Amino acid sequence: MEAGIRIGEEVKAKGSALVLGLDPRPSRMPEEYRGRGRAGITAFHAELLGVCAPFVVAVKVQIAFFEVLGEEGLAAYAETCRLAREAGLAILGDVKRGDIGSTAEAYAEIHYRWADWLTLHPWLGRDSVEPFLRRCGGEGKGAFVLVATSNPSWEEFQGVPDGDGRPMYLRVAAAVADWNEECAGPDGYGPVGAVVGATHPEVHRAVRAALPRSWLLMPGVGAQGARIGDLGAAFDAEGLGVLLPVSRGLAACFEPGDPDWRERVRARAEELRAELRAAVPALAGGR
Repeated sequence: MEAGIRIGEEVKAKGSALVLGLDPRPSRMPEEYRGRGRAGITAFHAELLGVCAPFVVAVKVQIAFFEVLGEEGLAAYAETCRLAREAGLAILGDVKRGDIGSTAEAYAEIHYRWADWLTLHPWLGRDSVEPFLRRCGGEGKGAFVLVATSNPSWEEFQGVPDGDGRPMYLRVAAAVADWNEECAGPDGYGPVGAVVGATHPEVHRAVRAALPRSWLLMPGVGAQGARIGDLGAAFDAEGLGVLLPVSRGLAACFEPGDPDWRERVRARAEELRAELRAAVPALAGGR
């Protein structure tokens, strides 16, 4: 329950549902940080966090872009999570794990060491998410389960109807609703949410109806074409229930040689927050 409560408090306090996505691409980093390995990545992320912290409520750390850099990258992942925690931001570990038995237990143990929330895929069934759910219910952690993703071929499996004629993404949403109720308190949003592409308005409306007490993590704003102005209906009357990750649109919204990159990031963060507050007026009262 703690994860859901904390993120809601941050959304209300800041008047924002933006999440800073950190996907380190050395070729897109400012020139001053390139070629420095782990030290350059973490120094860049420290600067980004300092600029963006007033405008975002969390960071989404995509582990693949760290893993591809080998041992140095994994060390940078852990350090980036520490920096985000020091900045007072919730940490979403975008790890997309989902396995069975002791393997799932091991994934949960290590990744919740770094992050407050984790992304999970549910296709191996309940026992593949059980070790994560235990930590959501008993240790104050959270999870976002893949329900309807934002990639072009998402319907190939997620849209296939089950025996009752429901698309599979709604069957998964029904399971998420049950898992969330097991972990949630009597009021408000629980700690088990769903990943739903912002690129599919009719889909996220259906998922919101199926998951009235779950947070929706909605990727797709920016590079994938979704517009913040079209997402207002996914939020509740208090401006809660949705988190919007933005990666390249903030962390790479400048040319690598631009000496004023910090100002570019700050201006873009302000612009995105203004768009969000226009779409969701309940957020306009934040600091």
